[in-house]
Amino acid sequence: MKNIIVACLLLSFSANFSAQKKKSTKMGQTTLKELKMQLYEQDSTANAVVLYEHANVYLDEGHEYQTRTDYYYRIKIFNKAAFNLADININLFKDKSVKDLKAITYNLSEGRMVKNYLQTDKIFSVKEGENWTVKKFTLPNVQEGAVLEYKYSIISPYLGLDDWVFQSEIPKIKSEYDAAILGNYKYNIRIIGFNKLDKDKPSVDKKCVFIDGIGQGACAIYSYGMYNIPAFKEEDFMLSKKNYISRLSFDLESYTSPEGKVQKYTTTWEQADKKLKSQFFNNQLSKKKYFKKRLPEQIFTLDNNLQKAQEIYSFIQNHFTWNNYYWSSEDAKVKDAFTEKSGNVSEINLALFNSLRAAELEATLVVLSTRNNGMPTKLYPIIYDYNYVVVKTIINGKAYFLDATEKYLPFGQLPVRTLNGEAREISFKEDGTWIVLKPKYPSSKNINADLTLNAEGEFTGKVHITKMGYYAAEQREKIALLTEEALLEDFETSHPDLEVNDYKVTAEKALDKPLKETYDVTIFMDENLGNTTRINPFLFNRLKENPFKLKERLYPVDFGRPFSHNFALRLKIPENYTIVSIPESKAMQLPNNGGFFVINTTKLDNVIKVYARFKISKKSFSSNDYFALKEFFNQIIIAEKAYVVLKKKS
Repeated sequence: MKNIIVACLLLSFSANFSAQKKKSTKMGQTTLKELKMQLYEQDSTANAVVLYEHANVYLDEGHEYQTRTDYYYRIKIFNKAAFNLADININLFKDKSVKDLKAITYNLSEGRMVKNYLQTDKIFSVKEGENWTVKKFTLPNVQEGAVLEYKYSIISPYLGLDDWVFQSEIPKIKSEYDAAILGNYKYNIRIIGFNKLDKDKPSVDKKCVFIDGIGQGACAIYSYGMYNIPAFKEEDFMLSKKNYISRLSFDLESYTSPEGKVQKYTTTWEQADKKLKSQFFNNQLSKKKYFKKRLPEQIFTLDNNLQKAQEIYSFIQNHFTWNNYYWSSEDAKVKDAFTEKSGNVSEINLALFNSLRAAELEATLVVLSTRNNGMPTKLYPIIYDYNYVVVKTIINGKAYFLDATEKYLPFGQLPVRTLNGEAREISFKEDGTWIVLKPKYPSSKNINADLTLNAEGEFTGKVHITKMGYYAAEQREKIALLTEEALLEDFETSHPDLEVNDYKVTAEKALDKPLKETYDVTIFMDENLGNTTRINPFLFNRLKENPFKLKERLYPVDFGRPFSHNFALRLKIPENYTIVSIPESKAMQLPNNGGFFVINTTKLDNVIKVYARFKISKKSFSSNDYFALKEFFNQIIIAEKAYVVLKKKS
């Protein structure tokens, strides 16, 4: 839901929107044919289907000409997996309210339609936070084959229209949106997603506003529809579904008062940058003196600017504990956060910004939208698209991007959540610039196992695991949060046939160094070695399931960053066994240098060596690359199912 911008100015004249009001859908549309429907022919796997949904927006004379949106939904339930669709939550910001809520569950009994009405005492309001209330209800007596029908209206005193989402996790037969907007409200309207509109009929009613019974004001009439909409199916390695799901998005550009005064909400980028400074950062950017007094004095005496910046970053990183909130336009107070040693992303990184400036180092702010928040539009400035801020500093002509919220990321490495297309650097003095944020350090996981197999079916030896980049940060956090006993128990749980006898870790605190762990292990087979034995040598980090399963994926695959996995095994077998066969050496490559997978296997006397390398070289892949990527992962799974075959000497 969009952030609310400002309170709506109430109209001082009488407006006739009766024609628009009649567009709202009435209850009682369910038919026996819908109740007898057993599946949705265009998607026979669907657990439910939206038969019809409609929203109608207009000014309500009965509520002082506030914006009223009438919602109507009719949903067919095929099986129990869709019963959760009967649980309805309506999110209300501050002074928004719900009116005329009605709901009916229709079931089929002996060929007849049976209705169960929602009782008013089954509707609840739950306060969630200072600004939000949730109206909750559950439609009664939901059975397999039921049709759910409900409607409600939201009365809003605010400017701005919420998005209308055509597509969801279940298919829809018909989805429509109508709105009558006074001519003094100007919106930028975006159609997002891969599905095309089936109805797009904007028009103008030149006499929708009446003053003293005379038509004098115009309205923009919007009428949109989309039919036979496929379900949106989420899959691993994707950005926010908001980027791809079919929807209408309304961005308020301006409001013109009856006196002719124009209030702009979508402005120039220069004005947007200034608004970010005043509204979202609450003028918390001039606290150099405060942090000059509170940072360790020796930091400011350092001559090496890179070392100075690193020390400031480390101090802020360890001083604060992130409260898991991003930013807020209401509570960015860096002094209070510093005293409490806890803050949101904005407070922590603004403290870092001020501290760098206090040390006479160049620093600017970079605003962005996180991966789960959707990519901001570049068509025009919408500052409410952003929800995160990081810091850029330039040392000896080299740019470093910093986020002090994560205690286990090295200097210059941003969290994966920030790697979401382009971000905007703002200086407040010059025009902002668009930049692409990338990881500073590569992410890799290297496993080297040196094992000996005995006749009892036990592997013994050492496993060396080296992690870099995000893999190292994740493991360092786990090491910090768990006792060694819990850490080893977690490792053993991930490898059910393995027992750790000893454990050592190197470079645990050196965030910019590879993290090295050594495990002294015993791995148990199900039984003693027989005359002929098969062993899968891919004992660690084996790919067992393909993350890509869709028949078609229209949105890109986004891994966030390139990465690589390396596995090396030296396996010594008992002297009284011979090696009959080993996995085949092979190499596979993705198109356009997107990545590769290599297996090399050798045998010499009673020693087998297996080396496997898997690398994804690009952050993202287009939908055109999806089938190649899917098959690439399939072939890796097949390759890693191969066995070493041993035979006992006679």
